[in-house]
Amino acid sequence: MMPGTATPPTGAVIDGVRPLTQAIDLAEALENWLGDPGLANNAISFGQSLELEERDEMPQEGIDRLRAFGFHRYFVPARLGGALRTADELLMLTRAVSRRDMNVMIAESTQLWTMLPWIAGDPAQQERYAAQVLAGGVIPCLAYSEKAHGADLGANEFRATPDAGEYVLNGEKWPINRGDTSTHVVLLGTTGDENTPDKRRESLFYVERSQLEAGTVRGLDRVPTYGLRGCDISGIAFENARVDASSRLGAEGAGLELALKGLLVTRTFCTGLSLGAGDAMLRTVADFLSRRRLYDGPASEIPYVSESLANSYVSLLVAECESLVSMRGMHLYLDEFSLWANLAKVQVARLVDANSAVLARVLGARYYMRAPEHAGIFQKQLRDGAIVSVFDGSEPVCLDSIALQLAALARAGRKARHDDWAQLYDLRRPLEEFDPARVTIFGKGRDAVLASLPALVQALDEVSPSPELPAERLGLLREQAAGLYEELQALFARIDGSRPLIAKQAAQPSGSAKTTAPQLMRLAGEVASLHTKVAALGTWLHNRDHLGDFFAAAEWLTVALARPLVHQYQVGDLDPATSWNLFSRMEEQRADGAYFSVLEVHQSAPGTPQGA
Repeated sequence: MMPGTATPPTGAVIDGVRPLTQAIDLAEALENWLGDPGLANNAISFGQSLELEERDEMPQEGIDRLRAFGFHRYFVPARLGGALRTADELLMLTRAVSRRDMNVMIAESTQLWTMLPWIAGDPAQQERYAAQVLAGGVIPCLAYSEKAHGADLGANEFRATPDAGEYVLNGEKWPINRGDTSTHVVLLGTTGDENTPDKRRESLFYVERSQLEAGTVRGLDRVPTYGLRGCDISGIAFENARVDASSRLGAEGAGLELALKGLLVTRTFCTGLSLGAGDAMLRTVADFLSRRRLYDGPASEIPYVSESLANSYVSLLVAECESLVSMRGMHLYLDEFSLWANLAKVQVARLVDANSAVLARVLGARYYMRAPEHAGIFQKQLRDGAIVSVFDGSEPVCLDSIALQLAALARAGRKARHDDWAQLYDLRRPLEEFDPARVTIFGKGRDAVLASLPALVQALDEVSPSPELPAERLGLLREQAAGLYEELQALFARIDGSRPLIAKQAAQPSGSAKTTAPQLMRLAGEVASLHTKVAALGTWLHNRDHLGDFFAAAEWLTVALARPLVHQYQVGDLDPATSWNLFSRMEEQRADGAYFSVLEVHQSAPGTPQGA
């Protein structure tokens, strides 16, 4: 380690695996390294982030501070000398940064695209690129989208023409993160011709800009954006740029398949961005309202307000359950992520986005004011966090991907499975090292979370009442779990009955080749909601004896399972006592400086300067 850099905890490694406690320790180490974001002198502080946003300026000091911690090392597998061992470690690090400043996190999130060499590179490529990343000088960008084609990657016009052991690159990619300031480019380019099958026309490249002849590559102007005003959202252009064939990842023509594999990994990690932004928004609003006095008491304790905050808190807890289970799934079921990644990204972003609308309504006029207090941070996180449902595949793109796999999901979902579901849900169980090369884009409709539901329903029948979990609430949980199973079967039946609808939609006059029926995409959204409910149920069942009385009491879970769609709720839905219990737990975690979480994770203490 260089002087002035952090020494993150390595933690106990048991037979080559690491338990979740190491991810928590790591997050708390980063919290202390970054210090209290309320302290203006810290590199990643709320005050600095607001000032930089006003100037549309990249938060370089914050980025440097994060790199000094060794953040970039957590994108390189341990087998290649890096620190990436478990997916939940990267998730927890992402949450710690995102709650402070999404601009810093999004600027550094492009490091995740170094996953492509671990997925598709040969041993020599992997060793070379790992050494470059670990040296700390790699700033990658993902050059997939084009102005004329957006998410329709198969229609891209960028050319990578084979020529005597090299490729000649011509075209533009836009809009992309770090397009102008990147050092390396993960690039999708057309290598085939009109005789090449569409799915085999494109190839994937990992281009080092420093190796290109001067004048053959240039960054495009930054794009003014609604949020992320400190990020380099721009583009990149190539003109007769020559690269050696060794820069190609995987076989020629395998680009689209590899691009989709990478997206399945990154879409899942996007949940960490949402959790960090969601925590910051709820905490900012709750902090302000707890200090504001109205009607002879704290504004936060006005029943309408406290129930809104309680519901928002529940949404964060179930979003976290979906995210944590998804991280474990990336170790255990990567061959099923063609569905899972899209379900997780859609639903976690929906939970946080729905919360932001509720919290803005609770703030009222203060939400609309650009004031140097709570509203500035809340508004900034609201704008910045909105990007999650847009990038790495927007919500409609992800829903479309799910919709196209619904028939296979229904077929696979009716086949009984007898996996060790405790390995998926029990957060104490250690995991083998994360290996992104195992991801596949053909999941055959399989989904471990939905497949676990019959076993979860059966396991719930064996749970006994306790002081924390009275018989009446346990009975309600059993009814709700049985209702989830009935809902899943009804969804399968609706999917089976959708064939006439698919044919009818395809027969409608349209100038687009994309003919997915909107009704199918709505079904996909319902599946995403159900998926998160099941993930929350499984997390509770397998962890209720060690995550504290509030978690074990399952009041938060019954509230979530009662919602028709898990991200949608109305004030007036909750029993007053339940609302107060949930609000009180949220206030307890807020006062303790803990994450809004089913876990025990502590933020840096108020007034803490950044680590030396």
